[in-house]
Amino acid sequence: MTSTDQTENPQALADERLEVALEKTGARDPRAVCRERLRQLKSVDEAAFEQALGHYRDRLVPAIAAGEEPLTAWVEYGRTIARLTFHGRTVAIDRTGLAREYATPADPEALVLHLPGGGKGRALLVAQPRDPSPAQQATRDLLVDGRSTMREG
Repeated sequence: MTSTDQTENPQALADERLEVALEKTGARDPRAVCRERLRQLKSVDEAAFEQALGHYRDRLVPAIAAGEEPLTAWVEYGRTIARLTFHGRTVAIDRTGLAREYATPADPEALVLHLPGGGKGRALLVAQPRDPSPAQQATRDLLVDGRSTMREG
């Protein structure tokens, strides 16, 4: 891609910068999680869905194209979608299973969840490591998927 193409197509530049960051860090591509969240949001709240699309078009893509760190920007976008879905707080689960309030920059090794306010309902997956630890997988199984039994081996 030429520099003129990149200037004229911020989407292509943002995608390219994300691909480079994914290759460099080995992180899991956050776009699939965001797409799933968007599909779910569209089915329950069209206005919130449109707001999320506007955020993508007007803030996420231009920010990454302008040089913002792509993985952190995508996790923040995932958090935006989650906040449009329900009020709550975002936590990062480290490889040992310890939860902390989410803070930027995004840690590609953290499981990032948006927890519902009041503790009722399931957590939303915001971002996950490429290879979750057993503690992270158990946390996701319970809080996101509602699974109360351990996976085998």
